[in-house]
Amino acid sequence: MKINSTVKLTLLLLLLMSGAGTASAYLGYEAGKEALKGVSQPEINPSKKLTDKSKKYTEPSEFRPIDEKTILIKVYDHTHQKNKPAESQDKEEKQSSAIEEQTTQLVNYSQDTDNSPTLANLPLKVEDQGVSLEVKQATHEGTTLSLKVNLQNTGTTPIQFLYSFLEIKDNQGRSLSAITEGLPDELPPMSDNFVGMVKIPQALVEDSQTLSLNLTDYPDQKLQLNIAEIPIMR
Repeated sequence: MKINSTVKLTLLLLLLMSGAGTASAYLGYEAGKEALKGVSQPEINPSKKLTDKSKKYTEPSEFRPIDEKTILIKVYDHTHQKNKPAESQDKEEKQSSAIEEQTTQLVNYSQDTDNSPTLANLPLKVEDQGVSLEVKQATHEGTTLSLKVNLQNTGTTPIQFLYSFLEIKDNQGRSLSAITEGLPDELPPMSDNFVGMVKIPQALVEDSQTLSLNLTDYPDQKLQLNIAEIPIMR
């Protein structure tokens, strides 16, 4: 029987492919073997080593309580400061005494200022066009200097005031902020005496000796009620 030429060609190609595959596998094996020369297998399995190590750390250790005598000695030394030199103890005692003295002085000063008497040279009074303004007394109340003032209108026309126009200055010419309490916005004609307070923060007058107070009517601003040399007692 005569073999077809196509079959012959197919068989030839198969043989060539098989030979090429065998040659390529051999060459790859040799190349890998050459590359792994000098590489040796570890003596201990790493996973086993980690397992043994974890077991070691999880093993409970023996509890050893601290001796009670040792604790008591340390507490006694700390509370009685046996471990500090004598000079350091003397220095701390002096500092503690100084702090106590300063605290006592501050308390006494606070009590004195809260219960301070009326300032000297008062009352002071001024009058303009039948309207009178009087600073009756001035007292220290905690962190505030309070001026007790009287307002009265003996004229025949009502007088209006806007107390944001109240001007207060110290002897150095500095303008001071203040708030008023109890003073009316309008004085009726032939009015009774109205009593109010003008309060100034103590911090604003710490280095001042005297105050001046100026009040005018609103909106005409015809009145000039000006009281100067209001003393500030320390």
